[in-house]
Amino acid sequence: MATALFITKDDLVRQTVLSGNLDFDKIVHFIKIAQDIHVHQLLGSRLYNKLQSDIIGGSLSGNYKTLVEDYIKPILTQYTLLEYLPFSQYTISNKGVFKSTSENSTQPDAEEIDKMKDAARDTAQQYARRMVDHIDFNPTLYPEYLTNNNEEIHPQKDIRFGGWHI
Repeated sequence: MATALFITKDDLVRQTVLSGNLDFDKIVHFIKIAQDIHVHQLLGSRLYNKLQSDIIGGSLSGNYKTLVEDYIKPILTQYTLLEYLPFSQYTISNKGVFKSTSENSTQPDAEEIDKMKDAARDTAQQYARRMVDHIDFNPTLYPEYLTNNNEEIHPQKDIRFGGWHI
């Protein structure tokens, strides 16, 4: 089955701190990873596959379009940022792994990157909680949400906040 991405480069630039001059080829696979791991888990297989089919077929509309535009895109942009951050400084080519630097800047340390990852995770989880609540309050709008069988991914309703430390 072909895969439709739920967000575009423009969505990433508008909804995250990522620069508009970012090479989209360097981040597109992080969108796929974030979508496949995080969003698929939140939606469950049946609803996820329904949205995929509608996007590929050009028939995304109504409540499903609202779900993608208002709920999934904010979640996916933040999870994409979270997945991309650890690799953002690096280029991997046939000559090896290279760390990018600029003479007018300094590299953040691991603790600073971890803080950015925690912030992106917290934001994504807040958006995820909103989406799960929306679907739970409107179960008739998304009948595929709770119809997964044993071999499919069941929706994750327990959104854990990983960035808070007390």
